[in-house]
Order: sequence, then C-alpha cells, then structure tokens
Amino acid sequence: MPADSSDILNAIITKLGADSQLLAICPNGVYEDIAPPGSTRFVIVSSLLPTDADEFQRRAIEDTLFLVQARTYATSTVPAADVKAAAARIDAILDPQPPAAPLALDIPGFDVMVVKREEFFRGVEVDEKDATIRWKTRGGRYRIMCSVKKT
Repeated sequence: MPADSSDILNAIITKLGADSQLLAICPNGVYEDIAPPGSTRFVIVSSLLPTDADEFQRRAIEDTLFLVQARTYATSTVPAADVKAAAARIDAILDPQPPAAPLALDIPGFDVMVVKREEFFRGVEVDEKDATIRWKTRGGRYRIMCSVKKT
C-alpha cells in the first residue's frame, strides 16, 4: 500500500480515540482541527509543520509536528473537567516515560521512527461572543517521524 501522509494524523486520532481512560475525561471524542458543535470536552489534533526528507529523489522520511490538546468548557457555574489529567493521559499514550514498549502507532505505508513530545502546551481561551465562557486547554506539541516503506 502506498504511503499516504494523512494516515499519520489518522493514526494519532485512532490511537487516542480508542483509549477509554482519555474518553472518560474527554467523552466528546478526538478530532482533527475542530470538534462538532455542542462539544464541551474533547481532544484536537492539528498538523503544524510537515516536512519531507528525500533519498535518491524520492520521499523517504516524513517529519511532522502535531499540536495535541485536550479542551474543556467552563463557566462561572460549570467547572472545567480535569484537563490536566487528559493531557497526562495523552502524554502517556504518545510519549510514555520511560518508554515501556515499542512505539505505539501503526501507520499503513510507514515505519514509525520517533514519537516524542517536544513542548508542553497550556492555556485558557475566552469565548469571543460570551466572556463568561472559558476553554481550558492543555497538551503538547508532538514530533512524529516516519520512514516511508519501500514498495
């Protein structure tokens, strides 16, 4: 099967979306870039910096930085879910410390070389239309490097 770059992001979403502990904290699911309307506790995965490395005039390695963040809704009367626990679970899935097992992503057309968090991310966003609404976010920027399987 030829390598499809979108399968890397899909593998992250599938891996996180299959974890019952993460879904207990973020029951609305795991999505690419944006969650469905009405979602209040979810995980977003975004591709930030995809680059390719060539070998003998063909793509050999894909190196991509992903922003993976848990997002929870809060108001003055509705406390935010435990976004810290969600981020810790994301990290345990994608970059366990110390590494206890082989890299945990299965991506058609690729051999996974590196999965590691490069930067911690944390923030609070105020809703543009309703200043009483806050979104707590926490997660990280994760580097995924894969070699393209030779066909």
